[in-house]
Amino acid sequence: MHNNYYFLRQLCTRLGQDLRGFAIAEIFSQAKNELIIAMIKNGEERFIRAFLGPSFCILSFPAEYRRARKNSVDLFQDVIRKKIRDVIQIDNDRSFYFDFGEDYRLLFKMHGNKANIILFKGDKAVEIFRRKLKQDASITIEGLNREIEFDRATFEKEHGNIRKFFPTMGKPFEWYFRQHGYEQMSIDEQYRFVESLLKYLENPTFFIHTVQGRAPALTLFRMSEEDPEFDDPAMALNELFGLYISSYQLEKKKETIRNALLRKIRKAESYIQKSYEKLRQLENRTDDRHVADLIMANLHVIRPHESEVILTDFFTQKPVSVKLNPNLSPQANAERYYKKARNRRIEIKNITRHILDREDQVKTWREQIKKLENIRNFKALKQLSIEPEKAKGQEEMPFQMFEFQDYEIMVGKNAAKNDLLTFKYAKRDDLFLHVKDAPGSHVVVRKKSGQNIPAQVIEKAAELAARYSKRSGESLVSVLYTPKKYVRKAKGGPKGAVIVEREKILLVKPAEVKK
Repeated sequence: MHNNYYFLRQLCTRLGQDLRGFAIAEIFSQAKNELIIAMIKNGEERFIRAFLGPSFCILSFPAEYRRARKNSVDLFQDVIRKKIRDVIQIDNDRSFYFDFGEDYRLLFKMHGNKANIILFKGDKAVEIFRRKLKQDASITIEGLNREIEFDRATFEKEHGNIRKFFPTMGKPFEWYFRQHGYEQMSIDEQYRFVESLLKYLENPTFFIHTVQGRAPALTLFRMSEEDPEFDDPAMALNELFGLYISSYQLEKKKETIRNALLRKIRKAESYIQKSYEKLRQLENRTDDRHVADLIMANLHVIRPHESEVILTDFFTQKPVSVKLNPNLSPQANAERYYKKARNRRIEIKNITRHILDREDQVKTWREQIKKLENIRNFKALKQLSIEPEKAKGQEEMPFQMFEFQDYEIMVGKNAAKNDLLTFKYAKRDDLFLHVKDAPGSHVVVRKKSGQNIPAQVIEKAAELAARYSKRSGESLVSVLYTPKKYVRKAKGGPKGAVIVEREKILLVKPAEVKK
């Protein structure tokens, strides 16, 4: 209700008494949607701060205001040094203006998310604060005036429908009418009630009503016993603005942080659930070490270039089908299974560690949500870190990890992390890929000992290199690849810049990666 006509009417009366004869010293903006008006008279300074945000607009009257040395802009220079002759409320509208004479008028249009401050020369708008509101270029001050006629005969004809007479009352008055049972009154009682209300609105008291989680509201009626009251409209606005910044904005910030923490918790819990499922799959999978032992115990019965062999299990004495790589010797196949067993143990260990880390993070985030409830000011909120400390030994990897045909494919996350991936994590015999002649992620394929990287794996890695590059929107992309030992950092070049030798080129479609 702080921008309601009946409140602004009281504010205009007060401003007219206080500001007549004051000259405009400067008008400037140094924050989005905020305008500062500095006035002076006989060495005495006055200030108006107009905060015209799309979700909340309000005028306040600070005792002092320091202009920043940078990032501020002067506005409305045509009225600098001009004196305010009067402050005029526009009839039945949420607007008023400063009259400077010489045909200059500065309009304060307090129309909710369309609030604006406009300078008029005569009937023409010559400068507009919120220029995005293009329709304000064509309004006139006289066009905002509205006449309202209120008499008994018309009141009875409209059956006491208050909105027909006073659209300026609007929603802020609905609570007041409901509280007094207006709909249940007779037409005579309704008429007397409205007459009494109009009399009160000529000199009302101002209250500030607060509800947890909502913006504080200025009202012309006491809505609860705890509501503080004010006789001065300017003081009421100052208090309202302070509450908005200190309490409502604090609650909004706390809610934003709370929601961010809850999202982190949901994401971490989903990761934990999937990781436990992965652990179960690994633990239930055939023991690769046992398969390797079977091969080594039966070297004499395995013929060269076999892709599959039936062996008798040591423990169950049942036949077991064992897959073999026909291009490898039986011993090399056994070593391949031993390596898979070692990798399986490492994977189980890593997944278990990551689960414990995430569970610690979830615990920390839940504790932070509890701490949020007791925070009462922005200083305390700033001291609460919403990012938990990394678990001991935990390090964020500079790459995304993909798997294809049992090969690890690593994709750098940005220019700095491309450097880390290629020159810290990649080994000399790993395969390096990068989109040709365009910015993009470094891609590294981990080479397996004694094995060449299959063509299908190289193609998949090239598709990922194309996907994570500036050419990801093209139908076909050229990608270069070479062993990492032929990649060196460009001396004096930016992060991620490299020099590649002995490269080959592959033409691929960018990969489709599920988010």
